[in-house]
Amino acid sequence: MTCHFCGRCIDQAELNYHHPTPKSQGGEIIVPTHKSCHITHHSTNGHFRSWGRTGGQLSALTRRWAFTLKHVKDNPVYEMDRQFYLLYYAKP
Repeated sequence: MTCHFCGRCIDQAELNYHHPTPKSQGGEIIVPTHKSCHITHHSTNGHFRSWGRTGGQLSALTRRWAFTLKHVKDNPVYEMDRQFYLLYYAKP
């Protein structure tokens, strides 16, 4: 198995997976990467910073993700999460 980013072989202990198209945009395909290459990719592109500011960490607390993730936003299993967000965080 080779890393999507650097093309070198991946040891099982270093294996990590990356969604080339973000899950929040409907991405379902995953590719193998080294953990360090994966972290470097997202750090270099500012993803961690933007996810933390615009929804990553905050979304985990508020459960905003229950409205945006494909296969979650319409799934009745996550209705409690949508109601939690609407009750505590949605602006009238």
